[in-house]
Amino acid sequence: MNKWLWTALLSCTLAACGGSSGGGEAGARKARFIALGDTGAPAPDGESDNVAKIVAQVCAQRGCDFATMAGDNIYETGAGSADDPIFQAAFETPYQDLDFPFFVALGNHDNSLAIPGGGGANARGDAQVDYAMSAHNAAGKWVMPARYYSVTWPREASTPLAEFFVIDSSPITHYLDDPNAEWRGDALQAYIAEQQTFLQDGMAASRARWKFALAHHPYISNGDHGNAGDYERGSGADICVLQGVLVSGSCRGADYKAFLEQTICDQADVFLNGHDHNLYWLKPVAGCGKTQHILSGAGSKARSTLDAARNEAYFQTGDLFGFFWIELDGDTARVAVYTVKAGGEPAQVDAAGRPAPAYEMSFQRQAS
Repeated sequence: MNKWLWTALLSCTLAACGGSSGGGEAGARKARFIALGDTGAPAPDGESDNVAKIVAQVCAQRGCDFATMAGDNIYETGAGSADDPIFQAAFETPYQDLDFPFFVALGNHDNSLAIPGGGGANARGDAQVDYAMSAHNAAGKWVMPARYYSVTWPREASTPLAEFFVIDSSPITHYLDDPNAEWRGDALQAYIAEQQTFLQDGMAASRARWKFALAHHPYISNGDHGNAGDYERGSGADICVLQGVLVSGSCRGADYKAFLEQTICDQADVFLNGHDHNLYWLKPVAGCGKTQHILSGAGSKARSTLDAARNEAYFQTGDLFGFFWIELDGDTARVAVYTVKAGGEPAQVDAAGRPAPAYEMSFQRQAS
């Protein structure tokens, strides 16, 4: 597993990874980006193509320098290799009009095979790392140098405006254990420990003004999957239990909850994630300190909110597709949520008929 360790910080430049799309260039004090998740279902199985069209319109209006993708990039069972044509259908075609880099995390569907979403085939996630390094990605649009990594923005600044710590969450919390010996027992625990050290050391050493964590699985959610440590309990179908038996010791996410509390909680300003096919901006909670929680899991699929009262929210919605647009300007972050109807129509429009945010608010970065 050591070949997947990323021991040096990756920095993307505008020249290497694409430039700003509208709205002027972002300097050392300002950046604008799109937060997407669960994007891996293009037409006719999902709405990623239609969501991407609205993303392009918003970026033309407000400017975008890059995007983040919170996993489940390829439904239902990831990619077989870097040459798999699914990359074209699930990524290159929907986002062909967006000329900027995408910082990508892995999800449970990206690490699945026989049972969609089971997360028990981690070798399939490696194909997405290989794709980032392949000739198919010559422009560098798909950024995933390793299963977990760090990327700063922008490189030109002596002190970056933002740093993104991308987490490989599926090996820590999955529905099915991986039969591969490299992803079981002591080998798996060593991999998790190495990732934990990477995150702790990276957060401590970061010189960025803003620190973001990016993963597929949330710390808290008002959707069907629920909060880490209590995943699937109370959902319509408890997929952690089969005939009265817990299918995997990691399924509830208790170890993952502890992992996040020891690595990114109260260290990251914002935790970007997905997994539930909703759009949530949830308020900080005691167990995770100052960290804001933005769940953007409606990039191609949508689902109803299960329990709107489970966690306090600035904004939450279900049964719609969409994404977040985020602007960093010094110590201020402006967050806007855009919702999309099935078929690709924006759920809200302005007087000119252009996409309008369903919700928008600014907040100040808190000192650690």
